[in-house]
Amino acid sequence: MLVSLSWRNVWRNPTRSMVVVVAVALGLWGGVTAMALINGWVKQRIADSIQNEISHIQIHNPDFLLNEEVDKTFNFDSVAATLDSTKGVIGFSGRLKVFAMAQTDRANSGLVVLGVKPTSERSISGIPNKLILGSFLEGDFKTPSIVLGKKAAEELKLVNYELTDSIAQKLSAMEPRLGEQIQTLVGRRYRTRSNLINALKAELEPALFNHYSETITDSCASFRLNGPVVLTFQTPYGELHSAMFRVRGIYRTSNTAFDARMAYVNFDNLALAANINPSQVHEVAILCNGNTDAVNVAKTLSATHQNLKVRSWDEISPEIALYAAFGDFMGMIYVVIILFALAFGIINTMMMSVLERYREFGMLMAIGMNRLRVFSMIMMESVFLTLTGGVAGIVLSTGFIKIFARTGIDFGMWAEGFEAIGYSSVVYPEITTSNYVLITVLVVATGILASLWPARRALKLNPMQALRVE
Repeated sequence: MLVSLSWRNVWRNPTRSMVVVVAVALGLWGGVTAMALINGWVKQRIADSIQNEISHIQIHNPDFLLNEEVDKTFNFDSVAATLDSTKGVIGFSGRLKVFAMAQTDRANSGLVVLGVKPTSERSISGIPNKLILGSFLEGDFKTPSIVLGKKAAEELKLVNYELTDSIAQKLSAMEPRLGEQIQTLVGRRYRTRSNLINALKAELEPALFNHYSETITDSCASFRLNGPVVLTFQTPYGELHSAMFRVRGIYRTSNTAFDARMAYVNFDNLALAANINPSQVHEVAILCNGNTDAVNVAKTLSATHQNLKVRSWDEISPEIALYAAFGDFMGMIYVVIILFALAFGIINTMMMSVLERYREFGMLMAIGMNRLRVFSMIMMESVFLTLTGGVAGIVLSTGFIKIFARTGIDFGMWAEGFEAIGYSSVVYPEITTSNYVLITVLVVATGILASLWPARRALKLNPMQALRVE
């Protein structure tokens, strides 16, 4: 009976109650959506790090991890024999890793060069699928091949930028005003990305520049495939050696810093150029069935190969292991702040309700309802009010998240900034059951806490005095 009475009391003033319900619903929609976006970003960052950058497990000579000196190798065959029979392993690849100075006819830059075997590398790395131009070390060429990241190619000035007639026509179809304003730039060639950006800034309206500058720049990029790159690196005997490679592929990930420093060449070509025994490797990268399996497999391999250093993904890059916990924490902060602000609206509504019903409460107490039941009724009203808005907010946010979990939310306007810190500009929001449970608990707790002051006010009233209130 008390529950039914509390629910009816919530809707005695429907306008006032609906204002609070809508406020809670919109607040939770914003908070849950923010939490889902953070979860989506974190999940993508972890997945991209494992797939493209570090894999699930890496094995090294312990001395190599001290200074990554080129002579600190170990025998690959003994490790491969173990991995072939290890459960939970999807694929593995032996690598050589050297630090080199890369030089072209226009610029030079430092690179980390990985010598890989294309077939085995495809089983553990997403880089071969990230190519935007060329191929991943396939083909038999007289001059060895190298695959560079997009940012590295730009730093080595292996790219020109030219706004052609065909590109201008496509841009005009997207936005007629854009086509008109870029006509003066058609046919011009730019040596660097910044030069083209500056030219666009001078010609375009600020709104068009902010929205289309990255799209135009990417469309105008023309990479110099087959361009020569000379790598200079140290051999295991302390000698400096130079070798020429030709660019056969350009890849791009969501991490600009990674693209700027990592290059891939054929394992045998690098072993020959650096005078390294082909049976020796600097690193073995392993991909497992999942993140949890990887930790267990790493423990097994550590026991089997005690002379080597076996590290799982959370040891290789501890910061990404913190991303998941950080995402949940930040999402909860958003929700707590929103509910804290909404609690004042709930307090105000319940306080007005209590003050308007002084005579009613006095009558209920006079006919036998004890103070505890009055207190419980007011608390139930507050919880019902908050839960109604909470359910509406969760339903609204769930629908929103389900739609954009398939299509993604494109933050292309800030793509360069996101990719500079390793995050994709297209986010697929995600929310977990545990997040919903925690949010529900927080909503109920907010309702209870917001009712304490109004309920305490009701407990202090004198029934006889309350009956005289008009």
